[in-house]
Amino acid sequence: MKTSNTIEQEINRIRLEIYEETKNLTPAQRVERTNKIAEVAAQKYGFKIVASAKEKTQE
Repeated sequence: MKTSNTIEQEINRIRLEIYEETKNLTPAQRVERTNKIAEVAAQKYGFKIVASAKEKTQE
């Protein structure tokens, strides 16, 4: 079982890994990266990405 200390260490490791991957990206590249990650998650879990929370769905 992981302790809160090892969980915190893992979170910090992941945070630093993401920082290293993104530190030299332009704002546009960051947006593109985030959108790609979101698209993969949407497909995997079956949710729909909308441009705005105010966007109405047509059913």
